[in-house]
Amino acid sequence: MNHYLKIQAIIYLLFVCFSSNAQNKGNNTRIEGKIVEYGASETPVEYAMVTLLPANIHTLSDSKGEFFFHNTDAGKITVRIQFIGMESIDTTVYVTSGQSNRFMFRMKNTDFRLEEVTVVATQSKAGPSTASHISRQAIDHIQASTLSDLMQLLPGVIISNPNLNSANTVSIRGTGANNSLGTAIIVDGAQISNNANLQAFAATMNGSTGSLNGDAAAGVDTRTISLDNIESVEVIRGIPSAEYGDLTSGAIIIQSRAGKDPLKIKFKTNPDLYQGSVSKGLLLNDQLGSLNLSGDYLYTVKEPTEAYAFYQRLVTKALWTASLKEALHTTTSFDLTFGKDTRNSNPNDNAIDLREGAQEIGIAFSNNSHLNINKGGWLKSIEWALAGRYSDKHSWTHEMLYNATGLYSTAMTDGSVVSNRPGQQVYDNTGREITHLTGAENAWATILPNEYYTDWSVYGKEINVNAKLKANFNKRWGNINNRGIAGVDFKTNGNVGKGKVYDERNPPLRVFDNRAYRNRAYSDIPFIYQMGVFMEDYYQHAFGERYLNISAGARFDYINRKSVLAPRINASFDLLSDALTVRGGYGITAKAPTLLYLYPENAYFDYRLTPTIASEELLLCETHIFSAENPNLAIAVNQKSEIGLDIKLKKRYRLSVIAYDELRENDYSFSNTLNTFRLVEYRQYSLDLQAGGVSPVLKPDNTANVFAIYSEPGNNNYSHNRGIEFELDLGRFDAIGTSFYINGAYERQTSKNQGYSFSTPQNANKLERNIGVYEKGRLRAENERLLTTLRVTHNIPSIGFVVTLTAQSQWLNNTWTVYGNDMFEKYISYRDGKVHDFDPAKKDDPEFSYLFPGINNNRDLVEKNIPTLFFNLNLSKEIGDYFTASFFANNVFNSRPIYESTVTPGSFRELGLNIFFGFDLKVSIK
Repeated sequence: MNHYLKIQAIIYLLFVCFSSNAQNKGNNTRIEGKIVEYGASETPVEYAMVTLLPANIHTLSDSKGEFFFHNTDAGKITVRIQFIGMESIDTTVYVTSGQSNRFMFRMKNTDFRLEEVTVVATQSKAGPSTASHISRQAIDHIQASTLSDLMQLLPGVIISNPNLNSANTVSIRGTGANNSLGTAIIVDGAQISNNANLQAFAATMNGSTGSLNGDAAAGVDTRTISLDNIESVEVIRGIPSAEYGDLTSGAIIIQSRAGKDPLKIKFKTNPDLYQGSVSKGLLLNDQLGSLNLSGDYLYTVKEPTEAYAFYQRLVTKALWTASLKEALHTTTSFDLTFGKDTRNSNPNDNAIDLREGAQEIGIAFSNNSHLNINKGGWLKSIEWALAGRYSDKHSWTHEMLYNATGLYSTAMTDGSVVSNRPGQQVYDNTGREITHLTGAENAWATILPNEYYTDWSVYGKEINVNAKLKANFNKRWGNINNRGIAGVDFKTNGNVGKGKVYDERNPPLRVFDNRAYRNRAYSDIPFIYQMGVFMEDYYQHAFGERYLNISAGARFDYINRKSVLAPRINASFDLLSDALTVRGGYGITAKAPTLLYLYPENAYFDYRLTPTIASEELLLCETHIFSAENPNLAIAVNQKSEIGLDIKLKKRYRLSVIAYDELRENDYSFSNTLNTFRLVEYRQYSLDLQAGGVSPVLKPDNTANVFAIYSEPGNNNYSHNRGIEFELDLGRFDAIGTSFYINGAYERQTSKNQGYSFSTPQNANKLERNIGVYEKGRLRAENERLLTTLRVTHNIPSIGFVVTLTAQSQWLNNTWTVYGNDMFEKYISYRDGKVHDFDPAKKDDPEFSYLFPGINNNRDLVEKNIPTLFFNLNLSKEIGDYFTASFFANNVFNSRPIYESTVTPGSFRELGLNIFFGFDLKVSIK
């Protein structure tokens, strides 16, 4: 009930905010403007998007390049102008109260003939959060194919050769599946979700959550996001606005190309990849707005010498934008995506005949609308968004299995005992029925052959829907400007696929004895429902030419009967006007559990009751089933804090340093717990074979006690990331036509599983074996890295020539493990299945001595890497008015690790050289 009271209270505050607008009257302050192309002709720029900040009201320029706003605030106002294919304008103007204010703006074409080109990630001006902005010009220059390529422009990210032959996920300030899962990707206002991904075969049984469709426990596979129809990308690394939910690491906000745009045809190639794309922006008319169409096809092989493994992608997009009656601005997009991983049989390894693949077909729709209110009161505009995405996924494997002999049953009822003859009742020599067929009347058991072919598939049909309603408020008085947002959002995620499917006569290979697989339909799994309410206030106080900025807000999320409150604050103050700024922030971010964690599959175990005999005349199998659902699963949260400073000299040189600390104490996990060691007791029988075809006689033999061991979802993963990022932009030295930009980061990451760890030397399959229980968080993994990247860009505007040399050095990269107590503190007894305290004096007792295999000689092992140097050359050249050619080459001097140990001193080094190159050609028909 408390959850609903919180939601009702916040919604009531929203209505109060909306109603306050009716009490305000308009004013006579007006802004008029004209936008023209830079140059002698001053051709009007029609249908450019114009935004006034911080009021956040929009309009479009008309066919004459003119625009106007009524009832605006007086004083300093930021005007942002965006138009596809042109450099954005982000400037401050002074507005006089009570009159019409007219301004002229000149926009430059985005090409390599500009005096200054932007081919690096720049500090974002979108808000108070620490963020980076990546322009279309930078995307073209580095020849990026995926978002992973773009992330290499950020501080502290290692540059690597493109690789599209496995799922590409992106992470912010850290690594690992939970980091990428917590990285939100928002395309044209619609958040792409991995919450309904169930392309994992047996997470409960073996802890594996991956497939060729990507890791179901990680973030979105970004390979199906084409970069050729993107205008810009913003990466929020710090504390995001309260508007953004269902994330922990940060957010990547993608804006597609919208508006009139010439026909563009692009071809790209490197040793592993072929890619082609086409796009065109059509101007319909004043009422219908514009329509952008684009298509992209990509083909890449794993290695030139392994052509049997490859990936294909086809992406198409239609985006319609329009301005209706100068107040309502709407954008609607429709996307169709196709991605396919294929691994055909290796011609040099016909014995296994391994063939596998993964395919995804996706359809997405989104609408984002912005309604200007701006009647002179607090309420300036209302925004709403509606988006839906359907993804049809199929992963499959075909292979020959060897040494596959084992027990398999089709029983789906806990405690059932079935034979190799469906429905057969079997009795022992005393007349007592051994079989238990309730709920398993048609089930059967068999012994699998030593060799056989198996084919298995995972079919997923993911449905993701989200909606958002947001109000923008703004009011200025004197030296104070106050802006606020308030809104609600709703998300639902589900999977209606057939799920795991395989031939029960030829099941997949079981990795562990007794652990078993079963088919599972995903359509039986409930949907996830999320309701979020958010409010945020942005306060700005001017002290002459210096500004104090405070952004404070919170969001409340209610997710499948679980809730979380996430407050967030960012602040900055100009110590020296336009020269020295200090800033900091703190916030809580939260990520909803996915279907994989909320509704894990059951754990199945099959036990053989009869001995192995050559004729296999009679086989009895007892099945035990355990639910792996965790009712105590909590919403994962990240505590983010940062502090930094920005220095500007002569309005040209810029240094930004930020220290951050991010603590995740309850990240998601699949692991063993005290609850997942279940003592199973079953009766074994001996057989007396009878002559003349008479059924054998079964006699009760011994009783077996073994542990059934499986994994369950939880919040055991702990991660603590901290570090320092810096960016030094020296700008362009006109005398040599060259600009210099350096960024880098020192980062330290601590990770561990906070649960118990266990000593299980084949305990599940041996009788009378205890389970040793070590202290919580016994193993702690540490990693530290120092990385710097220098980018030197030389351009000759007169001929449209740009060349960038990138040099990245990894000065430090150490990894080590810290071990806790070698003596376990508890044990799970094979006698009663209960947890007992352990007396260390019994270490050498035969009942426990097998739990101590010896000292780990590598416990102090530290892996160190000597400095790794990476050189990258990007070259772009405009050829005439229609062609742009780009070339890149990577040259990596890498090293094998140095291993150091206090037990076995010594080291090993090996230098390597890797050269990689690519080329693309873009044709623009104006």
